[in-house]
Parts: sequence; structure tokens; C-alpha cells
Amino acid sequence: MKTPDCAILGMGYLGRPLAEKLFEHGGRVSALKRSLTSDDINLPIGLHTVDLSDPQVFRADFWQTWADKPVWFCLLPPSAVGDYLGVLSEWLKLAQRFGIGHIVYASSTGVYGDGERECSEHSAPDPQTVSSQKVYAAEQLFLASGIGNIDILRLGGLYCAERHPLTSLLKRSGIAGAYRPVNMLHRNRAVSALLHAARMPGGLRIRNIVEPQHPPKHEFYRTEAAKLGLPEADFDMADTGGGKTVDTVYDDFAEVLR
Repeated sequence: MKTPDCAILGMGYLGRPLAEKLFEHGGRVSALKRSLTSDDINLPIGLHTVDLSDPQVFRADFWQTWADKPVWFCLLPPSAVGDYLGVLSEWLKLAQRFGIGHIVYASSTGVYGDGERECSEHSAPDPQTVSSQKVYAAEQLFLASGIGNIDILRLGGLYCAERHPLTSLLKRSGIAGAYRPVNMLHRNRAVSALLHAARMPGGLRIRNIVEPQHPPKHEFYRTEAAKLGLPEADFDMADTGGGKTVDTVYDDFAEVLR
């Protein structure tokens, strides 16, 4: 399966392994990030550092290296810039000017809110935090852009051994939501889903990318603690409240989630 040349906005937790995988499969990659680290020096990609909050940034010449990349990824979280929607609007204008035909956006299952219910792609979003509201607004921005192929991948909670949410939980006690079902996604699967979307455009598409198992939060983190050789998180086992379960009604990403 041919891997297209791609450009990545947001070269962080997902962007770096995605860039490496694209390169391994023969794709040329351009990418942006805020600042360089020592790990970036020998990456075989066209990497630039920018401050996206600079109003002049979208006039810079380096965007020309993106013009021949048919697939653009947006992996930028709302916390990365002050005016999230403003930045994405300007970025989309560049994509339209260059005639880019495929955008892949790393969204989040957070757009469904925290209420106790079962969610599929047909469920009404209910974003309750400022961050998830910005993410949902960004989805609408992309879908209304007129670009022929838009992939909105609503990713579950990301984890991997290198950067695991358990680390943060261990700093707390009496953690709420012990029995809420988890909607998690290993980083490797997230990267595979992004790569699959780039290779297989499908028009305007929204997909939930979440592992099919939904154990209670305390069970998931107990198992993860054992794998990582870390202590168990201190959950409030008296809190029996539930939460959402996110699944997909489509099978076009089934290979990634299997």
C-alpha cells in the first residue's frame, strides 16, 4: 500500500512516531514544532520550528515545502496556542491555496462529554470542557472547509510505557471514577490509525478510534501498574458512578484496533 508524502502540524507525542513511520514506509515528510530538542537533529524529515502565535507565521516561505505534500495532519492540541481556531483557520487557508485534498485531524473522544451512556459516531457530541469545546469547533471548521477528504479521528485516551497517565495518577489519592469504563488507545495504535487514514482517503469521515475493551478504570490501571512495575493508583472505591463507553459502528479501522 503506497504511503503518500505528508506534512505534520504538531510534532509531539504523536507527531514524532508518525513522522518516523511515514519515512520508514517511503513517504517524504515536512513538519513543524515549537522548538528543537537533541532527538530532532538527525530526523530524516523537513523540520521547521515556529511560533504559531506570531501573526506573520503564515506568510513564511517554509510553507512552500508543504505545497507538494498531498496529505496534511493536524495533531495540534488546544493547549499549544492561545487562539486555537484562529491558527487552524489560517492553516486551512494555506491548504486551500495549495490545493491540498486530504486533511487528517487528531480529535478526541472528549467531545462526547462525561455522561453515562454508550457513544458511537452517531451519538450527539456533548463537549463539557473548554478544551473539548475547542476540539469540537475545530472539527466543524475542517468539515466545512470544502476540502474533499477530511478524516476526523476521535482518539481514546492515549498511553504508552514512555508516557503513561498512571504516572500522574500516582501523585493523587482518593481518585474519583474507579468504576467508570475506560476508553483508551495505545500510542502505537493511534499512529497506525493516522497512517491508515492517510493511505485510504474516504471523503468526509468521522471515526472513533478506541480499543474495544472497556474495563473499569481501577482495573485498567491496576493491570498497567503491574506491567510497568509501578504501585497501584489510589482510587476512591466508594465512588460507584459510571461514565461513557465509546465504540465505533464502522469496520474500516478494525485492523488497527484488533
